[in-house]
Amino acid sequence: MSSLVDVCAAAVVLLLSLSSLLPSAGAVLFDWSCSNGTSYAENSTYQSNVRSLLSSLAANATRVSPVGFSTAIVGASPDKVWGLGLCRGDTNGTACASCLAQAPAVAFGQGDYCMGVKDASIFYDRCLVRYSSKDFLSTPDLTSQAQSTGVGDVSVVPGSGSAFTALVASLVTALSDWAAFNTTSRYAVGAMVSDRGFLATTREVVHRINGMVQCTPDQAPGACRGCLGALIDDMPAFFNGSVGGQVLGVWCSLRFEIFEFYDGGPMLELVAPQPTPPPPPSAVSKDGTGGNGTRWGQHPGTIAAIVLGVAVILLSISMVLLWRNAGKQPSYQEDDDPASLLFDLPTLRRATDNFAEENMLGHGGFGAVYKGLLPHGQQIAVKRLDKASGQGLKELRNELLLMAKLRHNNLTKLLGVCLKGEEKLLVYEYLPNRSLDTFLFAPEIEKRLLLHWEIRYRIIYGTARGLVYLHEDSQIKIIHRDLKAGNVLLDTNMNPKISDFGLARLFNGERTTAMTSQVVGTLGYMAPEYAVLGHISVKLDVYSFGVLVLEVVTGRKSTDFFESAVDESSTLLSYVWDQWSKGTPLETVDPSLDCKTTMKSELLKCIHVGLLCVQENPADRPSMLDVVVMLHGDDASSFAAPSKPAFTFGYCEQSSESVSAGDPPGTKTTADLHVPSSVNGMSVSEFKPR
Repeated sequence: MSSLVDVCAAAVVLLLSLSSLLPSAGAVLFDWSCSNGTSYAENSTYQSNVRSLLSSLAANATRVSPVGFSTAIVGASPDKVWGLGLCRGDTNGTACASCLAQAPAVAFGQGDYCMGVKDASIFYDRCLVRYSSKDFLSTPDLTSQAQSTGVGDVSVVPGSGSAFTALVASLVTALSDWAAFNTTSRYAVGAMVSDRGFLATTREVVHRINGMVQCTPDQAPGACRGCLGALIDDMPAFFNGSVGGQVLGVWCSLRFEIFEFYDGGPMLELVAPQPTPPPPPSAVSKDGTGGNGTRWGQHPGTIAAIVLGVAVILLSISMVLLWRNAGKQPSYQEDDDPASLLFDLPTLRRATDNFAEENMLGHGGFGAVYKGLLPHGQQIAVKRLDKASGQGLKELRNELLLMAKLRHNNLTKLLGVCLKGEEKLLVYEYLPNRSLDTFLFAPEIEKRLLLHWEIRYRIIYGTARGLVYLHEDSQIKIIHRDLKAGNVLLDTNMNPKISDFGLARLFNGERTTAMTSQVVGTLGYMAPEYAVLGHISVKLDVYSFGVLVLEVVTGRKSTDFFESAVDESSTLLSYVWDQWSKGTPLETVDPSLDCKTTMKSELLKCIHVGLLCVQENPADRPSMLDVVVMLHGDDASSFAAPSKPAFTFGYCEQSSESVSAGDPPGTKTTADLHVPSSVNGMSVSEFKPR
């Protein structure tokens, strides 16, 4: 009973200690700074100008600026006042206006506030305001007005403070790079997950650290990164193991907490590096000592580690033997034994909160895909076969064997499998930035702007490398058959990884062509010889890649319609070809890209490569190896001239089961040709040639 009382008491202490850390619905005043060097009289012209300025900042930051930022100048000398207002990057217009509207309470409040002071900086959790009688806008001092606060009294236990602070610094450094170079809002949030965790003074084990960085959006990338870098450099002096803290600045700021204090999902999710293991002991001497003369018996931790390691090995062997002998589990040939990839069902249920709907990432022909978190902090994507699905254990086994053989930086990595009763699950690495189409075709301009040209070119090049591996370099030759923007996933650093091998075709030996009477794929990406005749070859993927390249360059879907000069609608490929033929290919470039002179050669090269890949005759299309060589080189003058693209499918409503592939002009209808449309969820691979 006493132990239960102790546990309850500890829980109460924990709740009380964390209550001050929990975010509130409204804006919370964090801190303020008043420069007492200059002052003004109550009801003076300067005070009136400050009131007008604060009102203007609150209005303009939400009505004029899309990122909650505003500057203003009110009045004339000697009562002229300069001001700045900025809302946190995840704050909507209403909350932003509400937060900024609270500034007068500090500006004109009696007592400890800033009444009568000409220069003030006011920091809320969701916004900040600064005003001054000096022009601080034209010559910003990026190092001024920085204040640090450790939130609450909770910290990690003594001895872990420097390691914890170093991990926080690693997180905010990555976020600083992202905010400065990958956003226009100069705002980023993310999380760092630690496998081992840190023991807090509340006896809670901290596994997850949430972070936020922000600069004023008018700063250049280098200036923003430099401002945040200065704050990061000072972190060891500001914090010593506190589990929450912030550095408040007008031009840049950062914050970290063990709870998720921001709205929306994290932009980056990082995993803390594993600690470096100690070096192996030297050979044991005859007197029972190591090479340094120390007896092993003096290190009980070493003995415990050895015993634990042996126990784990024996337990693993026992589980593998049990699994192989169990009648409910499939048997595998010894060469393809995936025992090391086994997951147990309770672990995956806990990781996904019993496959909770809020953890669902998507739903495809195979079934649903769920986000999960393993006990040691690794995030995963769990693909769960629908019980009503026509695909079964044999197909699941085939995908397991197929994906277990594929290892490449530009392919999604399979982590394991779980086969228990009616539950059939595949476990993949989790990629926080989801798929390319969620950025490329996003209705929000902010999201599309994250795909600046350097990232787009990296995605094109990385996808090409992944296809070269599938076609040329892997142990087994694979034709993906469903390459599209939705099946190119993006990791933390926006590197591409080809996913969803549910429609992939395996070839043995050197033979890499076949015929099929059942065409499967996605409208707009299918090569004509495959859609009409069922002819499968590596040039099918080349065609899909060419469509993808043109989508990346133009920011438009392959199924979009474009109005032509003769008032007839055309598809993306026709539109790009028309502009190429007119000598104006750069007219097709995504307007969200800042088309600088240094980019034009790469843009032209990618349009050229894309048109070569979508030519009607498969023999005229380059191999993916040729494509990588072309993308890697600088001189496009040696490229072959492209011919007119093949036809493409326009938009068509898709049924839940199948959709007609449609017919090109002049092509006889094939009555039995149906194209089951794929979706962006991961599915199983068909392994045998048909």
